[in-house]
Amino acid sequence: MGKARFRDKGEWIGTFYNQILIECPQCKKGTRITWVANKSKQKLVCQKCGIVYVSNSISNIGGEESLWLQTHCCGKTLWAYNKEHLDFLENYVRASLRERVPKINSSLASRLPNWIKSAKNREEILKGITKLRKKLKDI
Repeated sequence: MGKARFRDKGEWIGTFYNQILIECPQCKKGTRITWVANKSKQKLVCQKCGIVYVSNSISNIGGEESLWLQTHCCGKTLWAYNKEHLDFLENYVRASLRERVPKINSSLASRLPNWIKSAKNREEILKGITKLRKKLKDI
């Protein structure tokens, strides 16, 4: 059996903006922010309490402090926007061989913090990712 391999495809953080999972400001349950395509606005619709909130800025309703998928890990906050982002992080962390796209310093893989890149934190980060996967079941 070979080593787990991660190949950087040049994804940037915006790749995962299509759906952001946040804590509803009203009922404090997990909900989704969806992009209203032709209006350049974000629309939060909570499936649990029915609140509707529209914003012109991702940071107004999807800031890191309100993300649904976050947990303490290695003395930091491990977070992801959605399942696809979490999959990306898990694939990166799990891999013992990480291949980068040459000359692309704007890719998400190149911009990950050192504590996520460090092999010494691999097991703890994978446990954190497992916790976040359990939270996905609540949505």
